[in-house]
Amino acid sequence: MYILINLVVLLLKILFSIVKADNQYSFLLSGSNLEWPSVTEESNDILYGRYDPRKILVRGIQMDGDRAYVSMPRFMKTGVPWTLGVFHLEFVDFEPDIRPYPDYNYHMLCNDGRCGNNCLRIVNVVDVFIESGVLWALDAGTTNVFRKPMRLGSAQLIGVNLTTDTVIRVTDLSSVTGTDSRLEHVVAMRTRCNRLYVYVSDAGRHAIVVYNARADRLHSIPLPERVSVAHHRRIALYLMPVNKADKSYVYFTYRQSGTVYMLDSWSEESVTHGSVTEVGVKPVDMLVLGTDRGTSVYFRTAGGGNTDIWMWDVNRPLDVCNFVLVHRTYLYLTPIAVVAGWRGLVWSLESNYDEYLTDSVDCTGPRTLLRPFKKVVEHCPTDGCR
Repeated sequence: MYILINLVVLLLKILFSIVKADNQYSFLLSGSNLEWPSVTEESNDILYGRYDPRKILVRGIQMDGDRAYVSMPRFMKTGVPWTLGVFHLEFVDFEPDIRPYPDYNYHMLCNDGRCGNNCLRIVNVVDVFIESGVLWALDAGTTNVFRKPMRLGSAQLIGVNLTTDTVIRVTDLSSVTGTDSRLEHVVAMRTRCNRLYVYVSDAGRHAIVVYNARADRLHSIPLPERVSVAHHRRIALYLMPVNKADKSYVYFTYRQSGTVYMLDSWSEESVTHGSVTEVGVKPVDMLVLGTDRGTSVYFRTAGGGNTDIWMWDVNRPLDVCNFVLVHRTYLYLTPIAVVAGWRGLVWSLESNYDEYLTDSVDCTGPRTLLRPFKKVVEHCPTDGCR
């Protein structure tokens, strides 16, 4: 087994060297490349076991200008010194250093021996979304979610001004969530009257939490479908922000469901009353990765070895004939997210996520590759659509 692990590590190193030479736009992200405010904080985090690169996985990403913001969830009890980070997108830096965002002190938890003077505590950022210069971070308030979840604080929605790098909004989600909640994704959309609403998926309660930023109010939209999940499977609720014909929509679907729905997010009345429409039945098992915020939804199919990224234009029927292969991933890597951003490109986030789940990564931790799409566009053959 030891020889096999070393062989896999060697192959990964060779792979990443090829990637670096092949595409200057690629970035390799890992817990081995973190940048602390000072040597003192770094030394203390290492000394007291608060830093372990094997437990750090870059899971979500958003881009604004030449900066990228990443979520690094605290899936384990310890080992992740900060769960929201930022790095600069520069051609010359293939392995950029990830700094704590917006400030290191926000991530100091009282339960692990650190407790600063800030009132805000960021416990576990599971997803991020940028809208009009504001970063919305979803903090689930729970750590160690892969084993025995530990509640360290209330679930909260945090708004950060990206110009000043200051927290401008902190919204406690306790009134619309509970111990049975499972918060996973966050998106922000504007109505035709330019009013901002932030949406949070709560798979545990079969609902979408809606935050009215202007009125500073919360409400919950019950979903038209409830799914029962076996004890060995995690329920997942994907949110897909879409803009078509000058109107905004939030498409959504359960990982375990065969149906796709949409919420009319362009109309305040629809958002208030939860105007949900059924889009169609998924012809294949779709694992949603993200959108380009236009009409393109990106996904991969379930099953071992199915790591290619496909696209579906929501202007077309939800049919396999309308699925387009747009990106091929590298061996050993699984796509976990897609985002539109820097240089006007669409980027994929690919990692050895499966090894992370089975706790078989080497001492440098899991690796996540960020790279733009290759020019691979293949339509499904018409004869094989059905």
